Amino acid sequence: MRLSEIARRIGGEVLGDGGFEVRDVAEYDSAAPDTLSCVESPEGLKSPTSAGALIVPPGADPGRPAICCQNPKLAFARAVGLLRPSALPAPGIHPSAQVAESARMGEGVSVGPAASIGAGAELGDRCRIGAGARLGERVKLGADCVIYPNCVLYPGTQLGNRVIVHAGAVVGADGFGYVRDESGGLVKFPQTGVVVIEDDVEIGANATIDRGALGETRIGRGTKIDNLVQVAHNVVMGEGCILAGQVGISGSARLGRGVVMGGQVGVADHVVIGDGAQLGAQTGVTKDLEGGKIYLDAPATEAGEARRRLAVYRRLPEILRRLGALEAKLREPKK
Repeated sequence: MRLSEIARRIGGEVLGDGGFEVRDVAEYDSAAPDTLSCVESPEGLKSPTSAGALIVPPGADPGRPAICCQNPKLAFARAVGLLRPSALPAPGIHPSAQVAESARMGEGVSVGPAASIGAGAELGDRCRIGAGARLGERVKLGADCVIYPNCVLYPGTQLGNRVIVHAGAVVGADGFGYVRDESGGLVKFPQTGVVVIEDDVEIGANATIDRGALGETRIGRGTKIDNLVQVAHNVVMGEGCILAGQVGISGSARLGRGVVMGGQVGVADHVVIGDGAQLGAQTGVTKDLEGGKIYLDAPATEAGEARRRLAVYRRLPEILRRLGALEAKLREPKK
């Protein structure tokens, strides 16, 4: 594809030879002369690259054909989509798939080998269901959803448009809810609610999102959930949240819009986290947090205070040695 065509389609300005033919995309340090790569700042050009063309920010002098964009990384992501489009399966239902007679299928739907779709399910146009996936009774999918192999969507689960669920994810399993009886035994609290996933959500491989106990678990529009994340029952998550791998969110927690969680963040039940809060990796949330702030450590603390604590933690061995020496000195007999 010519560089000028790529620039037109990603909204950039051509620098130099717009007729340069781009064969592929590549990482900056491993690019070949016929590939397109990206640099996010003029300083990045100090490192050598063999890329034949670059996407660069304003003010950069690439010394080769280029596309200038205000947000090079975003533009490069769009360029990758142009040059490496996903291979779409042909519409149709594989002979080994099982689709209930009462299931309703939109136009252009693809259902892979050994997949199964339960009674009363509804699939929007152009949905793609991978091999071995299971969609339970009354599951509803909007248009252009992608369900990768071996996913399980429990009965009643609802997905909006353009939702992606990666391999092995489970959406709508029972929440972890029990009540002790008179003898101290555990009685399961019936989990009769649903999961609602809004438009443009992506759910990573082997992630789990539990159904509401009586109402719903809801994942807001545009939220991105990484692999191996656990979202418990009755959680409500705002739009545009980002959850990295191994995050665990306990039941009935509330996340505002645009909350960001690093890997292995843990959130206690019924906690409320405000809009735009950012939690560093392994932060432990035990109480409500205000939005618009950065938190670290366990229990979660504002970043400035957490860093001061960390500085003290690192000095603890030295402090203990000095304290021990002082105590020993105080125990010495007075002369």
